[in-house]
Amino acid sequence: MNAVRAGEAETSTPIRSERFFKLHDFWFFTTREGTSVGPFDSKHCAESAVADYIEFIHKAGPEALEFFKPGISYASQSA
Repeated sequence: MNAVRAGEAETSTPIRSERFFKLHDFWFFTTREGTSVGPFDSKHCAESAVADYIEFIHKAGPEALEFFKPGISYASQSA
């Protein structure tokens, strides 16, 4: 079942995939932006981390949120 989120029209709700996945005996979760976060030792730990991640995103300032935008590179450029 796909829930409608704030800002989405009921008719345009995208198909959502499972947020949690296991890779090489470790658990990860994905964000709305498509970032994988982990590794965690158990699915329970990954589920707890999602709550922490959401709380952080709600409290973070614009400078911190800029870091999580897809496609942004923060590696130093050598000439």
